[in-house]
Amino acid sequence: MRLIVQKFKRKCVQKKSVSVLPFPNILLFLGAALLPISTGFADEVKPVKTGMTSHAPHAMYFAKVNGKEISIKEFQSAFRAGVNKRFYHGKIPEAELQAFKQEVSQTLIDRVLLLADAKRKNIRADKKVVDEKLAAYEKRYADKPFWKDNKANVLPGLTAALEEQNILSEFENTTKNVPLPSRELANVYYQNNKALFTTPEKLRVSLILLKVAPSSPATVWDAAREEAIDIIERINKGAEFSQLARIHSGDASAAQGGDMGFIHKGMLAKPAQLAIDKMADGEISDPIMLLRGVAVIRLEEKQEAKLNDFENVVERAQKLLQRDNANRAWADLLETLRANAEIDINKIALGIDPKITINKPM
Repeated sequence: MRLIVQKFKRKCVQKKSVSVLPFPNILLFLGAALLPISTGFADEVKPVKTGMTSHAPHAMYFAKVNGKEISIKEFQSAFRAGVNKRFYHGKIPEAELQAFKQEVSQTLIDRVLLLADAKRKNIRADKKVVDEKLAAYEKRYADKPFWKDNKANVLPGLTAALEEQNILSEFENTTKNVPLPSRELANVYYQNNKALFTTPEKLRVSLILLKVAPSSPATVWDAAREEAIDIIERINKGAEFSQLARIHSGDASAAQGGDMGFIHKGMLAKPAQLAIDKMADGEISDPIMLLRGVAVIRLEEKQEAKLNDFENVVERAQKLLQRDNANRAWADLLETLRANAEIDINKIALGIDPKITINKPM
């Protein structure tokens, strides 16, 4: 089965311990601790107002946000940290360079706007959380020469960065703390988003896979195809599909007589899916050329996609709508802050095309 079923699952590891950056990244952390700032509904957020003032190439600030300067050094630290996190081996493709600079720029600007608004709203850092993270750094790097020699100089900046990070996290959580929608609103959401509440089409198929190495010459592939044709003829004359699968198939499902069980539409390799889309229950395919060989497939059963009744998914509809409302509340806040801000970006010093508008939030 693994030979023709595409793999979609990704392994996710959740760390329960206090997050601590690797030792070499401490200094980068001081300049880019707050990357990224989530925005949600990115494509719906309007561009920020950016000044188009000409700047001397040697100007030492990246941007001014309501009069507050963001240094080029801060931008460079954030840019390096972002590149190392997102791109393989820390190398950014040339074609993506300008767009990524825009993302980093927008994030730094949003950080200033959000911290200022959080201060106006008297949102403060959770001292306990910050102290726990500082203690984690102390525990991890206590025996490192760099930490011992530079702790006094690093600690104030690290503390400030952790406090800002915590403030932004608290601010976002507070903004997104929206009430659970009523059943009536959830029903409207359900009616407008039926695809989210539809069980996908399910297929039960059996497989005979005649394995062929991808690098094999055409003669080998032709021979496998001829064998597949012979198998199909034998099945049409009364031979048992399951018995032939156990004898000839190189797929893991051979032990079950080729029965792959129920799978969702789209899980099969494209050539196999295209063939099955045209088949009726009980029908056997023509030989199908796949990456790993030649396949013969029998469609055992097809269960059509089914919309679940609202009463069976009402809680899920409420939670999905609540999540969307929370993301919209955060996006609306950012949009308002940007619309009312005076922002002047030194694009020349950063090597950004002056004609480009910084309008792509992370």
